[in-house]
Amino acid sequence: DLLFLQDCTASQTPYIKSATESIINICSRIASSGKLAPGALRVGLVAYRDAGDEFVTKSFGFTTDVSVMQRNLSTLVAAGGGDGPEAVTEALDAALASDWRIDASKMVVLIADAPPHGIGEPSDASPGGSPSGKNPLALGRRMAELGITLHLIACEPTLSTSYKFAYDFYKALTALTGGLLLPLVSASGLADYIIGSSLERIELEALVGDYGKSIARRVLFSGEAPAALTKEYHAKFTARGVEVTSLDVEPVYATYPESVKNVNLYTTSKDLLSARPLTEVCLILVQGYSQS
Repeated sequence: DLLFLQDCTASQTPYIKSATESIINICSRIASSGKLAPGALRVGLVAYRDAGDEFVTKSFGFTTDVSVMQRNLSTLVAAGGGDGPEAVTEALDAALASDWRIDASKMVVLIADAPPHGIGEPSDASPGGSPSGKNPLALGRRMAELGITLHLIACEPTLSTSYKFAYDFYKALTALTGGLLLPLVSASGLADYIIGSSLERIELEALVGDYGKSIARRVLFSGEAPAALTKEYHAKFTARGVEVTSLDVEPVYATYPESVKNVNLYTTSKDLLSARPLTEVCLILVQGYSQS
């Protein structure tokens, strides 16, 4: 189950266009390369804007028909927004409420160039957080509990040059679910990110399904060391020629102590309110762009 959370505010026109044009290719490549049975891949869509816009979130549900997904994407018009932070928290909440299959690999792809309300941005019209009262960190932890991986496709340089804490927040949020923050400096690269991250998850879960229980039994009941088992299974997989798609992301972010501290704060804090007074502004560099 692959769910797109698409920011539909005014700055997102090229990304909506790219997703609409690429969705058939994206789904066919995931299904064929991931060796999925016909109809096994479901794709869904949640569009979001912000409070006061025509809509806050709009859920289209899951479908196995890629042409339906393409039509849904084609109905999206980029408009609204304005204060900077958007209704990301409400979109995460809508994602959790979606009709996930219990036995499916579950992945959310959030496409955004702005953070949620409440992380301390000066331009925030709702500085106390989401008008709904929801806590995005709690929503991320709930995703992790349900086995849903969240990846952020960060539309750069806007995310890092226009906001002080957005990168750090999203780095923590995706890490809570085992996901990645993927910097996108051109809409043309959107399809490759979605395909690569999807295949990596599908192939890893297939290996877990084949070997996970036996490894767990050996650790829990036989007391074998995880490090030794890692070495053993790596040798087995290498000998058998087992390959897993790996998404290789070119590093575009500089790392600073303040950023590392902020990520740790968001990861361990109960909510944004408790983390915000302790966060520090730092400099983030994105391929020649900077903000401080």
